[in-house]
Amino acid sequence: MTTHKSNSEGVAQPHDRLVKRLLSNPETAKEILSLYLPKEILALADLNHLSLQRDSFIDDEHRAFAVDLLFKTTFQKEEGYLWVLLEHQRNNDPWLPVRIFKYIAIIWDHLRKTSKTKKIPLVYPIIIYNGSRPYSHSLTLKDMITPAASQNIFEDFFKTPFCLIDLTIIEDETLKKNLQNHIKGIALLMTLKHIFDKNLQTYFEHTLVTAFKQLDQSNSRDELVDMLYYLLNEGIFLNKERFWHILHEEFNPATEGKVMTIAQQLKAQGIEEGILKGRLEGKLEGKLEGKLEGKLEAKLEFAQRMLANGIELSVIAELAELPIESIAQLQQHEIYA
Repeated sequence: MTTHKSNSEGVAQPHDRLVKRLLSNPETAKEILSLYLPKEILALADLNHLSLQRDSFIDDEHRAFAVDLLFKTTFQKEEGYLWVLLEHQRNNDPWLPVRIFKYIAIIWDHLRKTSKTKKIPLVYPIIIYNGSRPYSHSLTLKDMITPAASQNIFEDFFKTPFCLIDLTIIEDETLKKNLQNHIKGIALLMTLKHIFDKNLQTYFEHTLVTAFKQLDQSNSRDELVDMLYYLLNEGIFLNKERFWHILHEEFNPATEGKVMTIAQQLKAQGIEEGILKGRLEGKLEGKLEGKLEGKLEAKLEFAQRMLANGIELSVIAELAELPIESIAQLQQHEIYA
């Protein structure tokens, strides 16, 4: 788990104390940066105006043998950042390029959340390494990509647009042309494209049913059941009674039975979660006296311990088998403290 810690926190190692104390001084940082930054960066960056930022972006796994400082500056009068990472582990880490890109992405995400702009600034890294022997691994992320034939693709990865399947601009007729030879994939795209349509019922009866019947007749019944239930559960403009009638009349009884079974199971699960949520809300509001008994009590105690340890809510909800809303209420009311 990656945390943003203040530069004044967690300075335990002698290396950390030395680096934090000296490099926190912009003049000291400037002396090192001016000597070792590439010429093209020096031509753009204003080293006379370095502003040390408060946050650290190293993940907990590597915090014991790494320390970082982020300096805000300008690149040709536009906001930019120079990120200094000191690696003081004694052995070479071949995964250093991956971690560098990971940390830069974390910094960008942090800036995205704290800034109103829709652009991201340049974050240029410089690593200070003092291992027991010279660093012997590649510092180029491309060299780590396998197979080697794909490295050229990766080289253009950040220079060319990503592959985007934009269903809002793909015509239905274009999808239909590929339906026969790509039935499962196209049926899925058609379902996703129209799930929130106000005319979903008409589209379902006139178009999707035809595609779904092909799936029903092939060996793709599990995929079909998943798509049918998705429509039933998420299609707010779908006539549920009409849906079940068509399912009964047009599809294999086994398909209809599977969809009904899933719907019944999830409905029962929803009722159970509603009961748990109601009990928890009653406890929080003073309507439930004493402790919850049995499994529910054990689940709540388990969730409280994980909350106290700073575990993410979604992870707690999954492990404790409790609704995430209940976990959030536990956190909000601080009953785990």
